[in-house]
Amino acid sequence: MQDEKEVLIVLAALLHDTGKLFERGPVSDLGDAHKDNDYLSMCREDGKGHHTHLHSAYTRAFCDWLEDKFSCLKASAHKDWKIWCAAHHRNDESGLEATVVRIADRLSSSEREEGQYYVRKVHQRTLLEPVLERVFLGRNEKTFTILRYPLRRLSADRDGLFPLSASDLNLKEGKAPGGGVQRPSEWAHLLSEQPMEAEYRALGEALLADMEALSEQRPEIPLLHLLETLFMLLERYTANVPAATNVRHPDISLFDHLRTTAAIAQALMLEHAGRGAPRQGIQTKDDPKWLLVCGDFSGIQRFIYNLTNKGAAKGLRGRSFYVQYFCRLAADFILRELGMTRAGLLYNSGGKFYLLIPARLEESLRSARAKVNRWLLEAFEGEVFLGLGTANVTGAQFSQGRMQEAWDEAARSLERDRRTRFREHLSPEFFAPRTDFNPVRSCEVCGTRNIAPDKTRCDACNTLQDLGKALKTAEALLTIWGDPDCVTGVAKRLGVMDSAVVFFDGFGAGLIVLTDEQFSSLKRLEAFDGECAFLNQTGERPLAALSLPPCSLGAFYLGRWGAEHGGFPDFEDFADQSQGLRRLGVLRMDVDNLGAVFIEGLRFPERSPVTVDGEVKDGWGDVVLDKETGAAARKPMASISRMVTLSRQLNHFFSGYVPRLLEEEPFRQCRVVYAGGDDLFIIGSWHQLPDLAQRIHDDFQVFCCGNPDLSISGGITMQRGKFPIYKGALMAGKAEEKAKTVRSSWAEDRDPLHKDGFCFLDVAVPWEDLAGAREIGSWLEADIAPPGGKPGDRGLLSFLMRTAEVNRGLVRRLMLRRSLKEPEAWRIIAYEAWRWRTAYQLKRRYGKDQDGMITRWAEKLFPTEQKGAGPVLPVYTWLELPLRWADYLHRKGDKS
Repeated sequence: MQDEKEVLIVLAALLHDTGKLFERGPVSDLGDAHKDNDYLSMCREDGKGHHTHLHSAYTRAFCDWLEDKFSCLKASAHKDWKIWCAAHHRNDESGLEATVVRIADRLSSSEREEGQYYVRKVHQRTLLEPVLERVFLGRNEKTFTILRYPLRRLSADRDGLFPLSASDLNLKEGKAPGGGVQRPSEWAHLLSEQPMEAEYRALGEALLADMEALSEQRPEIPLLHLLETLFMLLERYTANVPAATNVRHPDISLFDHLRTTAAIAQALMLEHAGRGAPRQGIQTKDDPKWLLVCGDFSGIQRFIYNLTNKGAAKGLRGRSFYVQYFCRLAADFILRELGMTRAGLLYNSGGKFYLLIPARLEESLRSARAKVNRWLLEAFEGEVFLGLGTANVTGAQFSQGRMQEAWDEAARSLERDRRTRFREHLSPEFFAPRTDFNPVRSCEVCGTRNIAPDKTRCDACNTLQDLGKALKTAEALLTIWGDPDCVTGVAKRLGVMDSAVVFFDGFGAGLIVLTDEQFSSLKRLEAFDGECAFLNQTGERPLAALSLPPCSLGAFYLGRWGAEHGGFPDFEDFADQSQGLRRLGVLRMDVDNLGAVFIEGLRFPERSPVTVDGEVKDGWGDVVLDKETGAAARKPMASISRMVTLSRQLNHFFSGYVPRLLEEEPFRQCRVVYAGGDDLFIIGSWHQLPDLAQRIHDDFQVFCCGNPDLSISGGITMQRGKFPIYKGALMAGKAEEKAKTVRSSWAEDRDPLHKDGFCFLDVAVPWEDLAGAREIGSWLEADIAPPGGKPGDRGLLSFLMRTAEVNRGLVRRLMLRRSLKEPEAWRIIAYEAWRWRTAYQLKRRYGKDQDGMITRWAEKLFPTEQKGAGPVLPVYTWLELPLRWADYLHRKGDKS
């Protein structure tokens, strides 16, 4: 988008409600905007001449403050942008630009549920409600919430990311509106006892301080770069701030409301700007003005793991990052081809992105996709493919909370598109045999024949290995849009080696990986078209503490790979550092039923109206019950704001929080290959991975407010350090899938959505049973390696391992001979000879049971018919897990 006016419309939409932050916590730099007549003119008036929506006055004050700081705004001929931004509640605009912002605001905020609520200072006493706590797929029976996000800036630390209980935040149940609502605990409008003006002020002052630092270092920053930088800063300071406070469920953050308003406004403006009469039909809600685009890169896992063990760790790190970065770059490239700003990007992680574009640009979208795939075809010989799914979106879908329809249609469209890969490029040349390679030589890393005669590795593998090495000390990523000479010139001025520069010729862009030492040189650069994304904790620092380049600014989370004492750990290093058996561990985890969460999970309880003092209060009565099931009747509330909020929060957990966990002492021998979106891939010394998986699972449950409809499953495999990593990745993927089916294979109702499992050593269990496995392991370790240097006793362990092996064989034979399913076979052998033989061995081992060990073992091993207590699955069905676990922890060296 090159037109200044169009960029200003997006800026106005992005900033339109920023005044809420400053109204709730006034800052001295903006003064008392609510007392200034010029600023009050931005506010709506009620029938009595009183001004309402006072935050509009603060929005205008913030716009004036910004204009005074940046020359791109001072020099603009379109001074009305501040009116488009601040006066959207007046409903008396005359121009197209202001109308676009007003409509976008209404469509973005129409997701707010019925139940208007007001008490004194409610706007300063309300905290953000987690939408994660409200997700419903059938098991979450709560119709109210009890958790809130503290008013803190967003970060990857637990304090900046996780919700807290009402008691931890000193919140109390507010009085019912008008005193007429029954059971106030059911509607749970939680309020702080005192206004949180100081907390709001701290956020507002920090935002202004960052903007001040930017203006001091880069007062000449171009308008487009200022807009993109504001996205990063607004997320930092308003992601945990509620957009609306006087509603029953304040579950939309101010940041997500601002950015979805900007996305809707940008596409609406471009859709109608291309019409002969731009204002005609702009208010209608039944015509598809928008297009939801789902982009997905197929083949990326094969690309990441397709390497041998020649320098594999550096290559794997480089490949994983390359895919993450490439997906980000491709989404930006498509938006640039469409003439749009990054406001059109709703989500980008895990090899998938969502865009909101004007419906009339679908043909241009296909053309841009063709350019991406042409480059992928040439660079990676068809190994990676960009698929696109699209869905028309109407104003009614925005306003009625029916965005799940578009989400579902885009996913279906994507699946259809995947079945015709590279169809735009099918030609006789596409099918012609290649002759420009040596059939007896291949790259020693990836196996491609596309290799120079005098080289042992292909250019791509050399580049990716160098990239992985450069990332070890990286503190920032510099993206430059321009030809290779432009990219190389910037790299030389910064003193960056060629090995830390990657070119994307098909996009006309390049990447420069920067270390901390190169930061000080950033301020010497002349203006260029690009972005500087600061990594991890650097991206959370105040801008005043950083040297800022003349481009847009962003933040990016990336798992560290450097060894504690220099060097770059390889797979054999992880194996050699393991306790007991020397093996490399591979962990894969992902969120269960995520597709169902987005398409079906945002259905919230309906409530009847209630009459208070003769006035009908919508949304404050009892939960309406379904006449057939007796359960709460639910209505779709899948707004665009909620959907992007879910995506953003899940991505922050995986991309930001999980890598930070690995900095803790128990997990120092683990490294993130990939973490983002809704899944992760981690390698490391095998003995640390089960504890890490348990920690991630437990923290994810807390992050999701204990919602039983949000769960995560995972699988771990072990392999030698020289074992091909791509095979280890496949095996871990199969273990993860096995974990996802363990509950449904045993449960009588076979609920396909109830997963929440874990697989280790090829034994799958529900997460609840892992605690029992650990307890059994601790008993065995007390025998194998007793304290005080006493000689160990493996007698009981050996007997139980033989017993478990015999039982596994019995189950296999029963399944084969009687055509039984595995749970049925296990139930048949529950009272076979293994039971009394084990009881006999326990008696021999512990004698008169003075310390109660026989009783404890018996309670674990011997199944009873008691319901609602004990393990989820009978212990004897997964006994191999703690037995082999304890055995491997105390093996010597590399024995198999």
